[in-house]
Amino acid sequence: MTVFEFTLLRIRLMSVALDRYAQTEGLYSADAADAELAQARSKSLSGVLLYGVAIVMGLVLPGIAVAVYFAIALFLAIPWRHVARMLRRQPTASP
Repeated sequence: MTVFEFTLLRIRLMSVALDRYAQTEGLYSADAADAELAQARSKSLSGVLLYGVAIVMGLVLPGIAVAVYFAIALFLAIPWRHVARMLRRQPTASP
């Protein structure tokens, strides 16, 4: 299980490094939404921190660590801002 955990952490670290490279080389388009990029960067850094915590937890409590990995996957994969926006919309009443 620990090999899988370190693989996930390395993947997340490489994505952060790739983002930093693209940022410093000016590879993002000028019309890219700054708020969306900032949110993606925040999520990536949070993912690295969460994977680090989950690795330590996996050494002590492996059963709970599996649930934590599932929660991290949901956190990173689901666009929570869009989900919240969809839930806040009020359905229109039909005449």
